[in-house]
This record gives sequence, C-alpha cells and structure tokens, in this order.
Amino acid sequence: MDAVRRVGAYLQVQDGDGCRHLLRVSSVQAVSDTDLMRNETFITAAGRTIRVPQPLDEIVPLISPGERLPVDEDAEPWPF
Repeated sequence: MDAVRRVGAYLQVQDGDGCRHLLRVSSVQAVSDTDLMRNETFITAAGRTIRVPQPLDEIVPLISPGERLPVDEDAEPWPF
C-alpha cells in the first residue's frame, strides 16, 4: 500500500509509525526528501511535519495532478 493517496480534495497519509492523517491538499506547505536515498518524504501541512515511507516523486503528482518535477539529465548533482 502507498503511504500517501489522493481522496478528492484530501491526502490520506500513513506515517512511518502507522498513524493515519487526512490532510486537505491546499494545506500542504512543503514536500521534501528526507535523505539522499530519496525513499522517504517529509510532508509539512498546517504547521505539522509528517515523515512518510514513499518517494517524493510519487507524492508530487497526488498534490498537483498534471504537474511533474523538472528533470534535467545533464544537471550536476547538488554538492550536499
């Protein structure tokens, strides 16, 4: 099961501890990778940060359908 899925105007989120959260999509303030492996994501919504075991690349389309992260194959990796 995916840790995050879209349910109408809401995101159903299950964190790493198994707790479930229902967030209004418009309340999402930030979405960030948790580490260099890019297999977990922090979602910040309504002032609360939730760590979910799902890659950011899978979550972004749920928050903003039709949008996608820019991919530049020739870009140099970030130094940090």
